Amino acid sequence: MLTTADKILLALLIASIIISFISARGMVDRGSGVLVEIDHRPVHMSHLDQDELFTVQGDRGELVLEVSQQRVRVVRSDCPNQICVRTGWRSKAGDIIVCVPNRAVIRISGTGKEGGVEAVTG
Repeated sequence: MLTTADKILLALLIASIIISFISARGMVDRGSGVLVEIDHRPVHMSHLDQDELFTVQGDRGELVLEVSQQRVRVVRSDCPNQICVRTGWRSKAGDIIVCVPNRAVIRISGTGKEGGVEAVTG
């Protein structure tokens, strides 16, 4: 059986875990650029602060990408499962969107300006 002290300790432990996850999520850099690669070759580069709609040719067809409000997404793709389209908006440094049938990778690069992690220990 749990005593009152055990319940308090358990509640504090759960609260600290939740706060740690929320804090760590906020430490991820905001993205600054977008790099689109097809079959490991760069085909398009953009800045997230410049809104645009553009098309790239993948192995199985076209991908239509949109950059808006410092985010990027795949609007339309000629791939069968549409997983890249359903991925939705991405804006954080290190985020990627992948379209396997088109051999496309959309990477978000960061600047390290807003709340970035300065060091990792392990």
